[in-house]
Amino acid sequence: MKMIDRNGRLFGKISVIDVLVILVVLVMAAALYFKNIQTHTGTAVTEQTITFQVRARGVDNFVADAIVVGDGLYDQSYSSGGRALGEITDIQVERDPGTKLADRLTDGTAGLLEAEDTVDLIITVKGSGLITGKSYSINRVYDLGINSSRNYCTQRADFTGMVIAID
Repeated sequence: MKMIDRNGRLFGKISVIDVLVILVVLVMAAALYFKNIQTHTGTAVTEQTITFQVRARGVDNFVADAIVVGDGLYDQSYSSGGRALGEITDIQVERDPGTKLADRLTDGTAGLLEAEDTVDLIITVKGSGLITGKSYSINRVYDLGINSSRNYCTQRADFTGMVIAID
């Protein structure tokens, strides 16, 4: 008895093409199995705690009263991955009354002027993200940098602030 007959069947029972298809399926199944059981080194990245401070100048008193420790801080203009940038852990009054930037002074310069019924706040926020060298990314998508001025909000307040420190 021949191994392959004239119809292309192995031992007269199964086609050679069928054997090749079964072998390809078995090889692919084995490859997927071994790929899934291996540990993925280098791809697992753990998020670290990032604490940063935001200075908000010239915040109206009623807005300052609405900023509460424990609230989440969000950015109105830039996406933060659908989550808060972090939780407000501390609020300090830096100056009372606060200051606002004057539009134009007579000599062509700009300066800070005291504004009634306002305060300057330093808001400490604790979030989580990636730290790579000197780059900070909250929620893996929101880039955080010192001296970046952004429009922030909580559940009850909207204000403009500038990041002054990152730990």
